[in-house]
Amino acid sequence: MKKYITLSAIASVFLIIAVLFTSLRLVMNSESRHAREYQRLNVSERLGMSSDDILASLMVLVDYMEDRRDDIKLEVSVFGETMEMFNERETLHMEDVKDLFLTWRTASYLLFAVAVMIFAIVALILKKNALFAITRGFLWGLGFICAIGIVITLWAVIDFNSFWTAFHLLFFDNDLWLLDGRTSRMINMLPSEFFSNIILEFITLGVGVILLLGASSLIHVVSEKRRKLKNNF
Repeated sequence: MKKYITLSAIASVFLIIAVLFTSLRLVMNSESRHAREYQRLNVSERLGMSSDDILASLMVLVDYMEDRRDDIKLEVSVFGETMEMFNERETLHMEDVKDLFLTWRTASYLLFAVAVMIFAIVALILKKNALFAITRGFLWGLGFICAIGIVITLWAVIDFNSFWTAFHLLFFDNDLWLLDGRTSRMINMLPSEFFSNIILEFITLGVGVILLLGASSLIHVVSEKRRKLKNNF
């Protein structure tokens, strides 16, 4: 039984990662959410652009990352002058971002598929005892993810700039992500508070789903242990 619980724990880690990445994509693709956030942060006045142009620029980036378009070319009006929204360095950086994002997207699909396969194998082998092994394994996997998540979340909350810099150094092998805030409209349309709120919202959404699964698993494990204890008397 223990090895199947361990397998279920591994599958649960895969499932949780897939759920979290899917939550990120849901938040990223929410145009209405971004419109409200831009209105709250008042980015429009600082950039000399209309709210519609800023939102359109962001959705171009999102569509590009999701591979729904081939480039990020977009003409906007800045202080009354028509120009390309993104410069060459920003365009090159987004090529790296897109490659990374699509790699993660593919990985999330694979992790989900592998998790389902493992759960199915456990179910076929253990039959009536499968649910107990899977739910207990899920609790183990959830505990592992929570431990890592708490460390990362505390780091991001305490010093988001340090967290953001470390993230880029880990996943990018060039310095194209070091954009000049004096000239880069991309960096000014995406202030740190905007990014930190996206992280908070997708974690909240993902954690909500994961905690629901965790609570269901805990209820089943406890009730099953009580049933076995009662049968022993």
